[in-house]
Amino acid sequence: MKSFKQNLKGFSLVELLLAIGIFTIVSSMLVFLVIDSTRALENITAKSKATQLTQNVHKILIMLKSQSWYNIAAHTGGEPKHLEYVIDKYQIVDGDIQQNGLTYFFTVEEILRDLDRKIVESDGSNDPHSRLITINVSWTDRLDQVHTISPKMYVNDWNTHSVVWTTQSEFDTGIYTDTMSEIGSGDGQVRLFSMLYGDWCNPSPYIADCLTCDLLRSGIPTTLFTIGDLVYVGTGGNAAGESFTKISILGDPPVLEELGTYNGYKVYDVFGFNQFALLATDNNSQELVVLDVSSPTEIYSVFTYLNIPNANTKQKYIFALGEKGYLTHDNKITIFSLNNLQLNVPPTVIQTVTIGDTGAVITDIYVDSNYIYATTKGGNSDFFILQNVSPYSILGQVNIGTMNVTSLFISEDTNRAYIGTQNNIGNEFFILDTSNKNTTFQILKSVDLGGMSVSALAFADNKVVIGGIGAKEYLVFDMTNELNPSICGELDIDAGINMIGLVNKDSNVYAYILSGDSNQELQIIRGGHGGGGTSGDGYVPTGQYLSEIFNSGSDTSEYYILGLKTTIPTGTTLKVQLRSSNDSSMAGSTWMGPNGTSNESDYYQDSGIFMLPESLSGRYFQYKVEFTSDTISTPLLEEIVINYEK
Repeated sequence: MKSFKQNLKGFSLVELLLAIGIFTIVSSMLVFLVIDSTRALENITAKSKATQLTQNVHKILIMLKSQSWYNIAAHTGGEPKHLEYVIDKYQIVDGDIQQNGLTYFFTVEEILRDLDRKIVESDGSNDPHSRLITINVSWTDRLDQVHTISPKMYVNDWNTHSVVWTTQSEFDTGIYTDTMSEIGSGDGQVRLFSMLYGDWCNPSPYIADCLTCDLLRSGIPTTLFTIGDLVYVGTGGNAAGESFTKISILGDPPVLEELGTYNGYKVYDVFGFNQFALLATDNNSQELVVLDVSSPTEIYSVFTYLNIPNANTKQKYIFALGEKGYLTHDNKITIFSLNNLQLNVPPTVIQTVTIGDTGAVITDIYVDSNYIYATTKGGNSDFFILQNVSPYSILGQVNIGTMNVTSLFISEDTNRAYIGTQNNIGNEFFILDTSNKNTTFQILKSVDLGGMSVSALAFADNKVVIGGIGAKEYLVFDMTNELNPSICGELDIDAGINMIGLVNKDSNVYAYILSGDSNQELQIIRGGHGGGGTSGDGYVPTGQYLSEIFNSGSDTSEYYILGLKTTIPTGTTLKVQLRSSNDSSMAGSTWMGPNGTSNESDYYQDSGIFMLPESLSGRYFQYKVEFTSDTISTPLLEEIVINYEK
C-alpha cells in the first residue's frame, strides 16, 4: 500500500490547460467537419436544383421561340428577364425572381458575326436571325457565400422567314427619287444624288467649268434674251456679221448649238415672245422687227415690223408682256399691241409716252402688270415709274446724280431698283427703295465700283451680279445687309462685259455673259447660293427610296423584326417607315414607325434590331426611306432585314 502511493504523481496546472486546449481544438475540428459537410451537401443540392431550373427555363424558351421568334427577339437588350405562367401560358417579364431558394434571370443579347459568319465578341455585324441567351441562377449558402451558374444558349429563327435588301441588285428593285444605289463598304447601299453646287460668291473655281463659246461672227453681240434652253443674241456693237442668232444650250456642263440666224440691221435689243423674236434695230423705217424663229430653217426672215415715226436715236430697248410690247426711243416709250401677231397682223401703236427732258435718252426698261420702270441719261431725272395703264402717266421719279445711267434691274417684289452707271468720280451702283411707287424714291445705298462702267445688272439668291468694262469686270455683291453690301466674288473679263442674263437649269443657275472677246463672245459661269464642299461637290438636299412591294405569300403574315444598318453623318437625316396590306396596290395602307403611327416624327433611323408594331401584318409589305443632306454629306442605307411569320 505504501509502495503504491509513492508511485502516484499529481498533474500540474500547465498540464491541465494543455489538455483542455487539445480537447477544444479536436472538438472544433469535428464541429467544422460536420458543418462543412452539411454546407457541401446543401450546395450540391442547390446546384442540382439550379441545373434543373436552367433546363426548365431552356425548354420553355425553346418552346416560346418555336411559337414565335418575336417572343425571344422582342426582349433583346441585355436587361434581366424571367418567366411567369400567366393565363395558361408562359410569358417573359422584366427583372429577376426567387424560386425554391434560388434567384434567377436570363438575358437576350444580339450576336455579332465576322465576314466568315463566325460568332465574334466585337468588330462584327449584327445577325438578326440569332440571339445569345445567358441564364443566371444564384443561391446563398449558410456561410453567406453566393454561388452562381451561368449557362449560355444560342437560338435562331429557324421557324421564321426573312427578306433582305443589302446588295445593289436588291435595292435596284425599288424606285429612286433623287437617290441612287452603289457598291458600298459592304454589298450595296442607297444614297442621295451627287451634284455640283454653284456659288455666286466663289466664281473662280468654276472657270474651268465655264463654257466659252465663239459665235462665229465678226459682229459684236451686245444683247441677249434667255427663254428655257434657248438664248437669243443680238449684235449691236457694229453692223458686220449676223444681226441675230438663236442658240440652244443643253446639258451640264452646258453645250452650245447655233440653231439659226438673221442677217439684217444692227440689233440693239432682243426679246422672246411666243415663237417670235422682237428686235430693236437701227433702221429708221423698221425700228421693231419681228422674226418667226419657230421654223427649223437656219436662216430667219422678217415676219413683220413696226415703223416709229421720228425715232431719232439709235439706242433702243424692247420689252413684251402679255399682248403688249414696249419700245424705247429717245425719251419716249411706244406701247404697241401684239394681239394678232400670230394672224400675220403687224403690231399697232397704242400710245407713245414721253418721260424726262428734251434731249434725254432712255437707257433701260422693265415692265410688270402694274408699272413701267425706266432709266434715262441726259436729263434732270434718272429713274421713272409709270402706271402700266392708259394714260401711262408718271408716278414718281428721282435724280441720282450727274452721271449717265446705263442699267436697271427690278427686284421680284418690285420694292427695290438696282441701277448702274458709267464710271465717274462718284459711285456707279445704286439701291433705291421703290416700295412706294408715288414718290421721289430714297437712295438706300450707293457704291463706288473702282473704275467700272456698268453695262448689265442681275439679281439672284440675294446677290447682285454686275458686269461692265474696266477694273474688275464681273462683281458679285452680297445683299444680306443692303445698307452695307459687300463684294463676295469677282472675276477679270478683260474684254469687258456687254450683257448678263441669269438662267435656272434644273438645280443649277448660270450667268450667261456676252463679252467683247471676238473668240469667246458667250461665256457661261456657274452660280448659285452655295453648298457642297470647298469645290462645290456635294449632294442634293432631299431624296426618297421606295422599296418594291414584297409578297409574303400569306394573308396572315405578321412582321416582327426590323434589322437596319445605316450611316448617318452629323447634319443629315434618314427616316424609315413601313406599311403592309392584303391589297397588292397597297391601297389604304398607312406608313408607320416604331410607335405604329403615321406621324412624320415616328420613324426608324439608326442601325440596330427593332421590334415592329403589332399592327404590321398582311400579305404585302413595303418600306420607304427619306433622305436629307447638309449638301456636303449624305446618309447611307446599307441593309434592311425584315423577319416575318406566315
